[in-house]
Amino acid sequence: MITISSLQGSQTASQNLQTIPEIIPENELVWVDAESPTEQELNQLQKRFQLDSYAIEDIIHGNQRSKVEEYAGSVFSVIHVPVGSSQNVDRRETFGIIELFVFFGDRWLITVHRSDSDIIKQAESRIRTRSLSPLSANPTPDLLYYVFLDSAVDAFYPMLDSIEDEIERLEKEAVTIFKTRKRRTENVSDIMSLMGGLRAELMFMRKSLSPTRDMLSMIMRGVVPYVSDSSLRNFRDIYDHTFQLIETIDANRDRTSDVRDFYVSMLATSTDNIIKVLTIVATILLPLTLLAGIYGMNFTAGFFEPGSGVWYGFYTLIAGMIVISLVLTSLFKRAGWF
Repeated sequence: MITISSLQGSQTASQNLQTIPEIIPENELVWVDAESPTEQELNQLQKRFQLDSYAIEDIIHGNQRSKVEEYAGSVFSVIHVPVGSSQNVDRRETFGIIELFVFFGDRWLITVHRSDSDIIKQAESRIRTRSLSPLSANPTPDLLYYVFLDSAVDAFYPMLDSIEDEIERLEKEAVTIFKTRKRRTENVSDIMSLMGGLRAELMFMRKSLSPTRDMLSMIMRGVVPYVSDSSLRNFRDIYDHTFQLIETIDANRDRTSDVRDFYVSMLATSTDNIIKVLTIVATILLPLTLLAGIYGMNFTAGFFEPGSGVWYGFYTLIAGMIVISLVLTSLFKRAGWF
């Protein structure tokens, strides 16, 4: 489906592809939005605006990195837009990436996308209400391109905030999990898997934002046609946002490593405590087992079995075992073993 809008100052009008003049008047901007275009529609756009066949091929195949390329008479750009993806059973909504393909020339701009996009809706709503103000009263393709790029980069912030909230939740749950003895190992295993998913999402964000930053760096150098010097200040703001986002991603990735190491160390400490308790119990029982073994041998009363021939011998042995247990327990407690 193709939607065409003509921007003249603060006025917006709808057109069709056949009514677009060969030479677009000054102070007018034509925006063509193609949602899930057919091959025939792409061919019509290619012929009307002289689009490069390699760029059309990138649109058809998809899976492109963020980039901006100069062709004869136009500029082609790929913008990564983060969108909500699937809802996990155990936590928040994850995210994915859709590709927004943008062509722009002297007085026109084309957007191509495969699915419905909130960024397109936001741009349409903004243009209907106040055109491109306060950026400029005179609509130009570089300013409209800035609107799309700025919205795409800003869309990473709520996704990143969601991951930060999840990391903070896992940090707070650490003590609670290790106070609960049931399914402790299973809970830690689930958290390790969840932490791996968070790290994968952060890496996915970084792999998407790094090319975007490089693309903005290229625009900032003033080598991209149809981007005026007066618009570079706007793109510099997006460039700063990408740096901020990448630094936050790196910090959160380090936090996930710290939280993961914390859970591993807590699990190791918990295991050590269990082993220590079992060792103490075994150590206390060792002399008692020795005495029981000696007195359980099938021999008559002798030197190694004192009191075995009298009626109070059994009770004396039990009392001795209790005293030995109390002494060992007192020694271990003084040593700080428990």
